[in-house]
Amino acid sequence: MSLVVKSEPFHIQAYKNIKNLLLANEFSSGEQLTEIGLARKLGVSRGPVREAIRMLLQDGLVIQKGVHIHVLDPTFKDVEDLYLCRKRLEPLAAGLATEKMLQDNKNRLIEIIEKTKHNLKMNELGTVVELNTKFHELIVHSSENQQLIQFMDLIAAKTVYMRNSILRNYTREAAFIEEHEKVAQAILNNNKDQAELEMTQHIQNDLEAFYPLFEKTDIKDE
Repeated sequence: MSLVVKSEPFHIQAYKNIKNLLLANEFSSGEQLTEIGLARKLGVSRGPVREAIRMLLQDGLVIQKGVHIHVLDPTFKDVEDLYLCRKRLEPLAAGLATEKMLQDNKNRLIEIIEKTKHNLKMNELGTVVELNTKFHELIVHSSENQQLIQFMDLIAAKTVYMRNSILRNYTREAAFIEEHEKVAQAILNNNKDQAELEMTQHIQNDLEAFYPLFEKTDIKDE
């Protein structure tokens, strides 16, 4: 059965579907992808898939090796580079959110934190990871800076992919929730400098906590 409908261009739907499959870890890191294989999987012709692959190449979720397309197989440096970008851009978003975030979204921010606590207690780590993503997305989108949102949406997708492909459902126990609470409190208090500081520290702590896990994987710099 086809995974696409006629409400939007087929290549956009193909792009979204393949991207979702990548983020859900349906393909192995480094796996070769073919137009015909993806077309069969989605139930579409090769044309939309070809355009979708071009978009995914721009996103950096797939790479080209000669004439072949492969799923991104991230190195340790890839992850460090990504987090360096996050450490520069997300504090900016947090600072802007102190000025722009609507009350409904402030309430939602606290709700996400409470749900995260509950799901961590229930050991629902997959849901915890999803809520973590929603927390960061809400702050970024509350910045109301469209250029920043576009940059961060791309970075967020790669973050999710790298987390799922390398770290699976790894989480830093309760430490990251306390950091989320500090970021949220600064936003609720309209304290721009504190929000930027707390977000910077949170991203750095997140990266540093991953170092031991990287050592346990086969990921090495090329």
